[in-house]
Amino acid sequence: MSYITFTSLKFILFLAAVFVFYFVYPHKFRWIIMLIANVVFYCFAGWDKLIIMLATSAIVWLCAYITGRIYEKADADYAALSDTGNISKKPVFMAPYKKRCKKILTAAVVIIIAILCYCKFAEKTLVAIQRYLKTGGYSINVIVPLGISYYTFSSIGYIVDVYYRKQPCIKNYFKLLLCLSYFPHIVEGPISRYNELLIQFETEHRFDIDRICRGIQRMLWGYFKKLVIADRIAIMTSTVYADSTSYEGLICVIAIILSRFQLYADFSGCMDIAIGASEIFGITLDENFNHPFFAKSYAEYWRRWHMTLGRWFKDYIYMPISASHKMIGLYTKISRKYGRKAAKNVITAVPLFVVWILTGIWHGTGRNYVYMGLWCGFVIITSTIFAENYQRLSEKLNINTGSKEFARFQMIRTFLVGMVSSVFTAPGTISYVKLFVKQMFKSFNPWIFWDGSLYKLGLDYRNICVFVIGILIMWKVSRLQENTGRSVRDIIAGKNIAIRWAIWYLLIFGIIILGIYGPGYDASSFAYENF
Repeated sequence: MSYITFTSLKFILFLAAVFVFYFVYPHKFRWIIMLIANVVFYCFAGWDKLIIMLATSAIVWLCAYITGRIYEKADADYAALSDTGNISKKPVFMAPYKKRCKKILTAAVVIIIAILCYCKFAEKTLVAIQRYLKTGGYSINVIVPLGISYYTFSSIGYIVDVYYRKQPCIKNYFKLLLCLSYFPHIVEGPISRYNELLIQFETEHRFDIDRICRGIQRMLWGYFKKLVIADRIAIMTSTVYADSTSYEGLICVIAIILSRFQLYADFSGCMDIAIGASEIFGITLDENFNHPFFAKSYAEYWRRWHMTLGRWFKDYIYMPISASHKMIGLYTKISRKYGRKAAKNVITAVPLFVVWILTGIWHGTGRNYVYMGLWCGFVIITSTIFAENYQRLSEKLNINTGSKEFARFQMIRTFLVGMVSSVFTAPGTISYVKLFVKQMFKSFNPWIFWDGSLYKLGLDYRNICVFVIGILIMWKVSRLQENTGRSVRDIIAGKNIAIRWAIWYLLIFGIIILGIYGPGYDASSFAYENF
């Protein structure tokens, strides 16, 4: 059984049914309607996967609930002592209570991470062991729950926030399950904070036709990016990656370039559908993209790409490591021996290195994803450490770093750096990556642009024109948003009714007529759904 994919007719019908029930029932029952919808949505992926998700949510709820009760007792005990006048400083008084909570936090995080690691690495680990021992015949049936990486990270963030008392625990288990399993964001995120979601579920949302229309418009834009652009490019790139020995030179380069646009249109398209679907119900999900191809540095690129993942790593990995006693001690030790600048560089590099190793592992289980993380970390760490040196070099060379030309150079440079990370991951396993790189530098063949070679990669001239025009439209919309800071939906809403409806009808019929469908081609599989 497969889950209800966002680009299927089942999803549209499912969303419409949930919408009707959601607004027919009174506000106090709506969270229950949404919870039932979440469970039904998840059941389409399989009952076995639902059981694992329910077990994870039970662990998260129980650990957070116990932590909350310990803190409530601590506050009550402290208040009682305050009344008697026999009182110590609150941090000292809270220490033993916090120690108990830390044990609960540690146990919860270890169990949740263990479940994630088992689901993602168990099968490949067994194969590697068998290959090393030169044995075979053993296999395990690993059940991978839908959206496990996303709800695992959200769950860890929730438990940590409860431990540090940044948010109260959710005492009703079913409301926690509601936030964890919320169907628009379970497939590919964004990675949400449960307290922010719960507040929205508990707020009454009236039937608002303008808000509903805006949500549908956002979904249409996502479908355009996914079905018209990403899935059309995927035919071309998968043709090259499936048989790397048959292609070489610029064809391989074009495949890598196109894979960057494919991944962006695919992932951001999914986010548009998820955010738009939520907007219909009055729920606001976090934005996950901010026009990353306009970034002028690789660090900025990743701040604009998959933003909720970046914020999660910053809040729960980077900052705790940077502020830890060991890092502070290391800073003091290095600064005394080598100076403050060297110490600053070290405490900048260490947490970034950890973050990018984990980022690579999060994206995939193969060595190529680790190499991708190392590459990204290397570029960002070196650019951070040597930022002043680059600035001085620009001044010596009389480069106007504030000019539009230099800004364009920076964006192109950032795109090319990102292409290297795609080389590590797009072709497949590390053995395919090595072969693909070898084929890329095997020859220089510019004649492919006029001898018809490009039309033998699964797409004819017209289909190539469609995705090229689609990319240009996507770029124009992004540029408009980047320059004005306004939503394109708002800009269109300011036009007269004829222009408004013409634009939306063109988009609808463009998706219906130009969208990639057809037998044998999985047009609804999103790139990030298996992470």
